[in-house]
Amino acid sequence: MQFSDYATFIAFNGRVFALDRRNGSILWRWKTPKGNFVTLLPDGDQLLVCSDGYLWALRAEDGTPLWSQPFKGEGTGIPFLASPRSGSETQTTAAMAVLAATAAEEERRRQSSSDSSTASTS
Repeated sequence: MQFSDYATFIAFNGRVFALDRRNGSILWRWKTPKGNFVTLLPDGDQLLVCSDGYLWALRAEDGTPLWSQPFKGEGTGIPFLASPRSGSETQTTAAMAVLAATAAEEERRRQSSSDSSTASTS
């Protein structure tokens, strides 16, 4: 049985987890050096992780960082990851990630606006 046959990935709060989809146990975890909102793209034997304008490739089986790309000077925003190696289920997952990222950004803006109005009335 290959790793991809029983593993699935989840990310939140700047952390990436590989889970055993058969029982939910954590197989490995990795903390992003930058950012909290994380977008993932399984890409063959690698897991691409994007957060706060940075990109990392992790070995899918154990979470070992293989390389990184800081995209210096490019800014940050809502990431969209795609690979020609990915099938339609990954495209659906990526589309769902964009929707989640959009909702998270809207919530962050709403909270920032709320914090600003609270500070100005104090």
